Amino acid sequence: MGKFDDLSHFIIENVGGEDNIIGLTHCMTRLRFSLNDYTLVNEAKLKENKAIATAQKAGGQYQVVIGTHVGDVYNSILEKIGTQKTIENGEKKGTINSIIEIITKVITPVLGVLLACGLVQGVLMILTFSGLLQETDGAYIILNAMGQSIFYFFPVILGYTSAKAFKLDPAIGIIIGTILVFPGMTESLASGDVLKTLFEGSFISTPVYQTFFGVPIMFPANGYASTVIPIIFIVYFASKINQFLKRKIPSVMAFTLVPFLTILITLPISLLIIGPITNMLSELISNGFSALYGVSTILTSFLVALIYQPLVILGLHWPLITLGIQNLGSHGSDYILPMLFTASFAQTAVVAAVYFKTKSRAQKEIAIPALISALFCIIEPAIYGVTLPVKKRFVFSMIGGAIGGTFISILGADFYAGVVGIFGFVSFLNPSGEYSGLIISIIGVLISMIISFLLTYFTFNEEAGPEEEKKMKHEVSGLGEIVIHSPLKGNVTELENATDSAFANGLLGKGILFYPEGNQIIAPFDGEVTTIFPTKHAVGITSTDGIEMLIHVGKDTVNLQGKYFKKLKEQGDFVRKGEAIIEFELDAIKNAGFSAETPAVITNADQYENILIVNSDFIDYSGEIMSIQLKEYENRSRIGDLAKDGGNMA
Repeated sequence: MGKFDDLSHFIIENVGGEDNIIGLTHCMTRLRFSLNDYTLVNEAKLKENKAIATAQKAGGQYQVVIGTHVGDVYNSILEKIGTQKTIENGEKKGTINSIIEIITKVITPVLGVLLACGLVQGVLMILTFSGLLQETDGAYIILNAMGQSIFYFFPVILGYTSAKAFKLDPAIGIIIGTILVFPGMTESLASGDVLKTLFEGSFISTPVYQTFFGVPIMFPANGYASTVIPIIFIVYFASKINQFLKRKIPSVMAFTLVPFLTILITLPISLLIIGPITNMLSELISNGFSALYGVSTILTSFLVALIYQPLVILGLHWPLITLGIQNLGSHGSDYILPMLFTASFAQTAVVAAVYFKTKSRAQKEIAIPALISALFCIIEPAIYGVTLPVKKRFVFSMIGGAIGGTFISILGADFYAGVVGIFGFVSFLNPSGEYSGLIISIIGVLISMIISFLLTYFTFNEEAGPEEEKKMKHEVSGLGEIVIHSPLKGNVTELENATDSAFANGLLGKGILFYPEGNQIIAPFDGEVTTIFPTKHAVGITSTDGIEMLIHVGKDTVNLQGKYFKKLKEQGDFVRKGEAIIEFELDAIKNAGFSAETPAVITNADQYENILIVNSDFIDYSGEIMSIQLKEYENRSRIGDLAKDGGNMA
């Protein structure tokens, strides 16, 4: 039973039941229902529930205010009413972003078992090199199957994950994958007497050995085992056929006929057209990369290794990893992943240098888990917590990683297993018994770490300048409070004057109400952009001290669907105080009939002793709007006072 199951059942029941719900979406803090009959809503009961801040009809929808965990409640409700009742409320994605998102959804679930199988291969290589096992031993045969099975049956595994990504029955995805690697298919369809050769004389020349009712079958010489791209495209095609059949076939017959016809229609078309085309595309990409690598090994290796870490930030690194995995599966080795191997170690070295140089306890506390994570090739904590906030640190990591990765690449050390991070050195052990790649990889990693560490260590200075640091210490340790600066420019008033009752009643936190005169939301403090809603009308920021602020431009502006708003930062970005995050067209919003009143609230206000709001009628950008008094400071102050009084607690 899910954490929010009781709450989601309660909400569904009191908005009139599942049949009363036409559609559902959510914004930063609230569920937004489109209902058949709004008179069926039991508003009084909804408001009585302690997990619900408030409930109201507004903007042509029924709104149930949950708080910042609204996404979890939304997902729980969708599990009960079905995803067909969602209302898309996001931005249109470009082609490249859509492709990368799909690759991420398909490959990410496999990474854990991919690494596990890679480690088994590493153990097997060590046992073989040490002479403890021979290839004819039963233990070798079993361990080899454990390590290699994921690659041979990759289309089956990716058939499942692709089906999940494309909202197709996963069982159909699995069956499609098994057909592609069915025993004897390659021997039967890609060997024997050649009937004809298609595209003869070109780089895609393909011999044909069999036909399907007279149609030539272009089956890859090595079959589809270990391939990545074909199964993704085939399952996507199957999902479209499946959706079409569900609309056309009566539900009483759908249970059997829909899967039957989906498979019957999809597989012949896939094996005759989609598979060959995508396999050629895959080979073309791989060969193109190989050609570039052949023209200039040094330049290609350096550029790929240099841009890899920025690609991680943008989420664009998956195509490179997918190419590497494809090579491992198809050829048993790969030359791309070694270029990327040093990145996590370069990040580790930068974090270590910061740890040794900084005097900030908070920075040291961030550095330790970031360093450990980076050793296991989870570099996001290091990037966002330590290196990216000070840009030169990130650059030093890029430089160190690129030089070490290039060294490994130009000396020809290939990957033979899909293992990365501290355990990844076993990936450089050649199954044939050659271990020079292991030595090269160790030297390359040391080069990356030494360069990154030294550059960071000898150019290090604390993030804040002396005067700023002194001021921060004074504000926190001297006065026991943290000053928050204004994210907007405009007239201000008490939050209780908001026309939105959820904000006016302080249900979403304590804060201040703006009537903006500027056209930007800027960062009120140093911290992370934790949430930007797809319609860009609201943003959540968490400071380095853990203060959570929500800024919501206008009332019901979610209905503008992102019109008149522009993102200048992305969710997950680290921002400095004063950096612009969102840009909006104030006059256009007002002319569209929406109120521009903008609450700025501390959503975790209950964690602090007190929040004092500035007494002013107008505030400019970065002006002081509130000070937050720390409970911890109050406790320390009381202890100090007691000590002065001789410890008398009476």
